[in-house]
Amino acid sequence: MRLLTIGSHVFGGPARFVEFGHAESAAFRSWVRNARPRLFPPTLVMAEVAAALSRTVSKSSLAQPYYMAVGQLPNTVMVVLDEGSAPQAAALRAQHQLRGADSVYLASAVLFAAELVTLDRKQLKRGAAIVQTLAPAGFLATITWWRFSWGINCLGRFMTSASSIL
Repeated sequence: MRLLTIGSHVFGGPARFVEFGHAESAAFRSWVRNARPRLFPPTLVMAEVAAALSRTVSKSSLAQPYYMAVGQLPNTVMVVLDEGSAPQAAALRAQHQLRGADSVYLASAVLFAAELVTLDRKQLKRGAAIVQTLAPAGFLATITWWRFSWGINCLGRFMTSASSIL
């Protein structure tokens, strides 16, 4: 079973059709829905998804079902930033010149030896020295059986309801 930490832009894409990586994120979320891997997102992901969706959705109340769904996904352990993980995130931030929030995602991945799936170029590049980092399309390319169905069934499919976020 794959162990994953997923960046907020990958989670937060359903209402952001013009955002870079939207189609690959939608396909990746479809894979997550079907494969049900173990997920280890930091609790920070809920605030970041809400912020991203609130900026683009005309009614901020529509963002709540999306960010709440992230914490209720099957096989998900929400990783709390506490006195044990905060120093590790700070050290990763300083060592790899990451933004503070990005270091929290990386610390979550490190804690559970999970792969980090993100659209953030700095996380992809700088985090690769610590854990496996992949963009959603790169991740899907590692799954042989998924390649064909992703291209045929998922690419370009946009999820528009809160119940289909994952």
